[in-house]
This record gives sequence, structure tokens and C-alpha cells, in this order.
Amino acid sequence: MYNKITAFFMTGTGNSYKVAKWFLETADAASSGLYQIMDNQSDIRICNGDLLVLSYPTHGFTAPWLMVKHIFRLPKSNAAHAVVLPTRAGTRVFGWSLPGMEGTAGYLIALLLWFRGYTVKGVAAIDMPSNWTAVHWGLSNENIQVISKNGEAKVKRIAYEILAGHSVYKGFIPLVIGIVLSRISLMYLMLAQLILSKLFFASNQCNGCRLCQRICPKQAITMIGNKPYWKYSCDSCMACMNYCPQTAIQVSPFSIFLFSYILSLPVATWITDMIGDYIMTGTPKIVFFAIQYLYTLSSVALVYLILHYVLQSKPIAALLTGLSHTRYFRRYQAQGVSLKEIHKARF
Repeated sequence: MYNKITAFFMTGTGNSYKVAKWFLETADAASSGLYQIMDNQSDIRICNGDLLVLSYPTHGFTAPWLMVKHIFRLPKSNAAHAVVLPTRAGTRVFGWSLPGMEGTAGYLIALLLWFRGYTVKGVAAIDMPSNWTAVHWGLSNENIQVISKNGEAKVKRIAYEILAGHSVYKGFIPLVIGIVLSRISLMYLMLAQLILSKLFFASNQCNGCRLCQRICPKQAITMIGNKPYWKYSCDSCMACMNYCPQTAIQVSPFSIFLFSYILSLPVATWITDMIGDYIMTGTPKIVFFAIQYLYTLSSVALVYLILHYVLQSKPIAALLTGLSHTRYFRRYQAQGVSLKEIHKARF
């Protein structure tokens, strides 16, 4: 039915890679391609009569920035079809499978594809094992297998429907919830995601192997003092934390409390008090938001940089690691997926 099937995936630990691969395996197309979405991607070709498959994680009940940027890198189309398969954080509790919540993640990308001239034939979220080990313990092998098996079955059903010439549109209730939560999603993309990138640090177990830097899809990690330093471009894909061979990458509640305190300071109000209410009367609210926003980003960046250098001291790094909840957490990696498969261009 299609001349070629091209699948793109954005992944940190392999979930979206597996979804895209399952679709291609079901199609068993003579001409197909599987490519990782990266920040410096170029030379993407999608021809008329092709099928485009997109798989990526849900962040903050919507699509991540990297995915939005990728859509605008795609060539405009007049006839190519597309299938949108966002993954969402599936879990299991006492044998009960609990679905994730994709919100606007699927239909936002579908809308952007439509603007780019693509015909969207399918939108459906796929539950995959949650990999957010900055927050919770990695799932057990049994739970991973059950969630992955159910996800594979759903992907194959969708693939059969699409290849038979049908359309598949799911997730309208999550879409409505996502629209209601759109302000939360916007604040996540504008602020929370940036702050989350500054919660990571490397313990004394780090040996400077630079694996985290090599596998970061957004090239958001640089090495300072032979230890990783996370930039604001980090998407919290969790590749670094879950694949670190030394289990050296941690998150500490100390950092969370420190940055929460910085965020709580009403700098815009203080500036108003200093300048005077009379002068500031009638000033658009967006100005106050911009002042608070710039203060937050600059102060968090400065404090994080200072903290990074302070953690060069092994006793202090050991203390912060001792206060970290993540040092007790099992890490997550998609079963049956190697780093070489995900990062073909880097290994």
C-alpha cells in the first residue's frame, strides 16, 4: 500500500524505539527505515505515497519540545500519510495495570502534521513501563514484561488497521483532560522541564566515562571538571540516569528544596515595591511574569553551577548522595534493547 514506511522515535531508555520497531515488524515492508530523533537532525526525506510513523514520550501531559521541533524539520507534504504513537507512563499496582495520561501529546503533533500537509491516519497512545527513576523505583521485570506485552499487542493491532487502509483515532477523553490541563503543560514546557534538568548530579562513583554525554538525544550534557553538567536543553528523557554503568547519576531532595525556595521568592513584587506602585501601575502582567521568569532561570542556573563546583569535593558529594532517594532505586532499561540499537550513529 505504501512505497516506504519511515519511522522516527524519540527515546531515552528504549520505550519509543520498541513501539516504532513493532510497527515496522508488523508491516514487514520491503522498504522501511527506523531513525532516532535528535536535536541536530537534518536531511529528512518523506515522499508522497510514504507512511510516516512517529513514536515519542509524553512530557507534562503533552508532546516534548524536541518532537515539536522535529515536525517543522520534516519536508512539507501533499499526500504522505502519518501515524502518531506517543508513549505514556504505564504502571502496575498489585497486579492491576494503570494507564498513563497522554493529554494533548498525540493530537498536538497530529495538528502540526496536518498544517505541514500530512494526512494523519492514526493517533493512539501506547502504555509502556514508566522510566522516571528520578521519582520512583524502576518497575520489576514481571511488571515490565506485562506492560510491554500489552503495548506490543496494541501497536500491532493499530498497524494492521492502518495497513488495511483504515484510520485509527483513540484517546479523546485524555485529549479533553489534556486541554483542561493545558496551562500545566505550558508551564511544564516553559519552566518545570528546565528546573528538572538541574536536579541531576554525579556522585563520587562517576569515573568520567562520558557515556551520558554520548547518548543524550539533545546533547544537553557537557563535562565540567570531568563530571556531567546538565544544561537547560535537557528533556529529562532519563537515558543518562538509567544507563550510567556506575549508577552515579542521582537526584537529591536537597536540590529540590533549594530550587523550590528560589522559585518561591517574589522578585517581581520586590522590584515593584522598590520602583513604586505609581510608576508600575498599568504595567501589563506579562512584564511581571517576564521579570520573575528571567530571575528564576538565571538564579537557578547560577546556583546549579556553584553547586556543581562544590560537589567536586568528595565529602560534600558523598553527603548529598547519602541524602538522595534515587540511590536506592532500581534503574529501568527497555528489555531486549541495546544502546547500540538506539544510538546507531554513536556506537
